[in-house]
Amino acid sequence: MKETIERLKEKGVTLTPQRLAVIEFLMKNKNHPCVDEIYNVIKKKYPSISPATVYSTLQLLKEMGEIQELHIRGDKACFDPVAERHHHLLCRVCGKTIDVKVQCPLIDNLKIAGHQVEDVQAYLYGVCVECLKKKEKKEKKQKKKEVKK
Repeated sequence: MKETIERLKEKGVTLTPQRLAVIEFLMKNKNHPCVDEIYNVIKKKYPSISPATVYSTLQLLKEMGEIQELHIRGDKACFDPVAERHHHLLCRVCGKTIDVKVQCPLIDNLKIAGHQVEDVQAYLYGVCVECLKKKEKKEKKQKKKEVKK
């Protein structure tokens, strides 16, 4: 978080208490929150803050390259404090958005058929490791019950 604040100061960004609260929330919450989630937490400490202030702060951070904006859940924007290139998996069971690294030579080159690619976001949909383990455990219990019958 300190590095983010230093970079923003170097770029001349005014760091109000509300902006700092948004930055702090994002750095502590890697669960890809949306504007409403961030707003609902921050308004407890700063009752006068508006959703527009939260959104404009997020847009500023995105424009400065400090966060990513995701649309993995359709039209609802979520935000990721990990700015370097990576991809996301949305678990269809628990609903978590998980950071994943995917090696792709075409993407890593950032030039495709002579075109200069500036950004890539891949959204993967499936079942996360935790949910797979729970399913496997449940199936094992079910098999044990069937064997006992």
